[in-house]
Amino acid sequence: MKDQVRNDGAKLPVLPAAAVLLLAGLWIYWPALRGDWVWDDNLLVTRNLSLHSLDGLARFWSGKAGTDYWPLTSTLLWIEWHLFGSETLGYHLVSLALHLTGGLLVWRLFDRLGLRWGWFGALLFVVHPLAVESVAWISEIKNTLSLPLFLLSLLAWLDFSERGARSRYWLSVFLFLAAMLAKASVIMLPAVLLLLVWWRRGRVTARDLGNLAPYVLIALALGLVTVAFQQHFGDQTVGLGGALSRFALAGAVVFFYLGKFVLPVGLMPVYPAWVADPPPFWNLLLLPVLALALGFFWTRRQVWARHALLGFGFFLITLLPVMGFFRMAYHQISWVADHLVYLPMIGLAGLVAGGFDLAAQRLPAAFRPVIFGAATLLVLGLAWGSHAYAGKFRDGDALWSYAIELNPDSSVAHNNLGDALSDAGRLSGVKNQYEEALKLNPAYPEAHNNLGNYLVQTRHLSEAEAEFQATLRLRPGYALAHYNLGGVYQQEGRMDAAIDEFEQAVQIDPDFAEAHNNLGSAFQVEGRLDEAAREFKQALQINPGYALACENLGGILQKQGRLDDAIDQYRLALKTDPDYVRAWFDLGNALQIRGDYPAAVESYRQVLQLDPEHAEARNNLGCALLKTGQIADAIDQFRQVLQIRPGDADVQRNLARAEAMIPAASPSR
Repeated sequence: MKDQVRNDGAKLPVLPAAAVLLLAGLWIYWPALRGDWVWDDNLLVTRNLSLHSLDGLARFWSGKAGTDYWPLTSTLLWIEWHLFGSETLGYHLVSLALHLTGGLLVWRLFDRLGLRWGWFGALLFVVHPLAVESVAWISEIKNTLSLPLFLLSLLAWLDFSERGARSRYWLSVFLFLAAMLAKASVIMLPAVLLLLVWWRRGRVTARDLGNLAPYVLIALALGLVTVAFQQHFGDQTVGLGGALSRFALAGAVVFFYLGKFVLPVGLMPVYPAWVADPPPFWNLLLLPVLALALGFFWTRRQVWARHALLGFGFFLITLLPVMGFFRMAYHQISWVADHLVYLPMIGLAGLVAGGFDLAAQRLPAAFRPVIFGAATLLVLGLAWGSHAYAGKFRDGDALWSYAIELNPDSSVAHNNLGDALSDAGRLSGVKNQYEEALKLNPAYPEAHNNLGNYLVQTRHLSEAEAEFQATLRLRPGYALAHYNLGGVYQQEGRMDAAIDEFEQAVQIDPDFAEAHNNLGSAFQVEGRLDEAAREFKQALQINPGYALACENLGGILQKQGRLDDAIDQYRLALKTDPDYVRAWFDLGNALQIRGDYPAAVESYRQVLQLDPEHAEARNNLGCALLKTGQIADAIDQFRQVLQIRPGDADVQRNLARAEAMIPAASPSR
């Protein structure tokens, strides 16, 4: 990248300027780098079995995993999981690196378009608080990944349009495909390229339209895939209303984002959802006002307004998919979100930079210090606000407490705070948050389900059952609620009802490993061992590292007399979870049955290292020690068991048998 030319003709050295941009980003997001998983991060990463398995990549690209089709982002998350596991630092660093890469590419784009304050525009993008949600929230890595690909495609197009190099053209097409596979929000690139053609030449030819054909085909194909996923997994009850309501909503969305860009205060993870159907009358006036402004710019397009149309046109074109004309899953929560304007705000950043550029050119030289001072204060103010907001993403408690402070009527924020408190083991405030969420929105299936889980944890099974049933009345196809209700029935001993719920869960979601495992456990209680083994195997096919299913399958195999196979399953469980007490205990029992007493002794010792009060393991250890001739140690183990369970007749008999062996084992005097 060549040196940038400032308005005073001086050179802006690239390396120091890039360093300022990078250091600004690092300082802003420093509070979030150690941030925990928030909102749906756990669902997307830590509990996403497709990320953990070797066949996960095939599932992502075939569309068999996930509620959206962005396989390139899923591939990146797959790589990250295998590098970082459940430690969040690596994920945050990757997101930040992608954001900063996007900032450098914005600088490059503005430079290519002749914007002399291009570096300043890129810095605005990097430090603006509207970007925080996309960078600090791990789930939004699809934003930070798709943006550099989008910009690289655009830059390759500029190379092609200037030099006619077909290799750059096809590189641009490939990069657009990659960007679409990262997130479909970049779908409007063909329209952006058309806008650029007009901006450069003042007209669009048939050849230009022909060159855009591959981009349009990619956009249409993957756009339809996205719509199909949204319709399948989204809530189709979201009321966008008719054409008039959507027209009014689009105007309100545009002016909402313009306001937040100009004055980014009161940013929050969940904004209040205003009434869209029927719309307030004044909302109907917003798009006409916008059209009048664009019309005014059009009349001045031969001079400065041509550049304004480019910047504002970029903003409007890239914002179009999320204006409210089309239903999307996020509309279940709100009409607007900061992460939805991550790409469009580049156009606004360019407008601001262009405004400073124009002022520096037209005002007398004496005003330049004032202009540079205003630009500096603007950047510092935005950076300070972003730094403070990034700190809210350090954990779910901080984020959702902040959200409730700003938006106390958000049922989503109350529900998510309940989840955060539950994950942190702070159960005292969990119930209040779920109940407040349901008070605000009684038809909130996730909150009913989460309250049910809390009631299970606190052993209020009948109340939990009622909550899960309420969940299923609202959303009959909710596999997790069927699974949870089955768990209640299982604890109550109502195995037929439990089996029915687990079967419904796996019918809705065939890849629900936990539901297969619990269905197997219910079959096992009913004595249906072959069916139980089938379900445990299915769970392990979905999640080969599922320790509980390995241990359960081992128990079935042991009952069927397949002792060696059972031992293999216990060891597989322990490979995944070395602290799995029951698997160590079952392994010790199986080894003792096989006559491998030294190995059994080691297994029981592992149990006692993890759970010193495990009386059965200590008693069985004593028996195994007797078999290896370690009589004194065996006696000690039996005596310790009797301290835990005084009066246990079986242990007393074992102790007596061991003590009777002492004379025979002792040398004669």
